[in-house]
Amino acid sequence: MNPTKIALISATPLAIAPAASAIDAAFPDSTVWNLLDDRLLADAQAEGGITEPLAARMDQLIAAALAGGADGVLLTCSQYGARAQLRDPETDGVAVLSADGPLFDEAVALRPSRVLLVASLESAAADSGDRLAAAFAEASASARISPLVVPSAAKPLAADALTEQLVTAVTSVEEPYDLIVLAQYSLAPAAAALAARFGVPVLDGPSAAARRLAAEIGRARG
Repeated sequence: MNPTKIALISATPLAIAPAASAIDAAFPDSTVWNLLDDRLLADAQAEGGITEPLAARMDQLIAAALAGGADGVLLTCSQYGARAQLRDPETDGVAVLSADGPLFDEAVALRPSRVLLVASLESAAADSGDRLAAAFAEASASARISPLVVPSAAKPLAADALTEQLVTAVTSVEEPYDLIVLAQYSLAPAAAALAARFGVPVLDGPSAAARRLAAEIGRARG
């Protein structure tokens, strides 16, 4: 059997390594195929949002991944997640996942009372917070979502330095919480250390997406 080929479609290089690491852990025999358009985010910011031409660029990347024989496709940028949600799995023949759809599903399934949502950017915290709240509402569940923005984690950092920044920030939180959700793929390398340090579940997008892909591909192969 040929190795499982997972296409990662990214809008920033910072998301690639955490996503690839999670895929490698879920699929030890996998081939990771990176498709990168590093202007997608900058152009969306310049345009004031995702225009039809920008959406078409993402759709073209998805089409290229499917045409190239990907067994699964993961969009690592949450801002373009709607392009994955509009796909028809029966037509595509493989799973095309948004960056944090699986993450939010896992968060809702845990039925937490209070969620600490960690991000490195205000915009990411606001966007992820709104969509996570919508996921809880859609499931007829509720949870108090408290954002924690850690600007020092916005720049590229080694895993140990990133963990140090996030641990320091989370330690300062006085309100109780029973789940930590990492809003960005770039924060995922600190997930295990945060769980060990604070004794609550810590969910990150790449790991949740890899678990979903493994389940979808396993079902497809019977």
